[in-house]
Amino acid sequence: MILFSLFLVSLPEEITKMATSNSWIMIVAAIFLWITFVLFGIIAKRYEKVLRKKTEWQFIIIAPSGVLVYAVLQLFSVFQGNLKMPVNIGRIAYSLFFISGILSLLGALRFRRVVSPKRGGVR
Repeated sequence: MILFSLFLVSLPEEITKMATSNSWIMIVAAIFLWITFVLFGIIAKRYEKVLRKKTEWQFIIIAPSGVLVYAVLQLFSVFQGNLKMPVNIGRIAYSLFFISGILSLLGALRFRRVVSPKRGGVR
C-alpha cells in the first residue's frame, strides 16, 4: 500500500516533465517546419531566376508564418508554466497552423505546376 501511495505522489511530477518536454519538442518541430518552407521559398526564387517563370516565391515564404505564430504561442504557454495552451489561445494557434498548412500546400502546388514539364511533348 505504501508503494502504491508513493507511485501516486510521484506521478504528477513525471506527467508534468513529460508534458513539458512534449511541448518543447513541438516548438522545435514547428520552427524546423517553418525553416523548411522558407528554404523552399528560396529555392523557388532561384528557379524563377533560372526558368524566367513566375514561381510566386513570396507566397511560399509568407504562407507558413502561421506555423511560426503557433510556435511562439506554444512557447509563451510553456513559459507561463501551463501544460496546455489556454482554450482561446489554443483555438487561435491551431487555426493559424491549419490555415498556414493549406496556404503552404497551395504554394507548393503552384510551384510544382511551374517546374513540371508540359504533357503531350513538343509540337
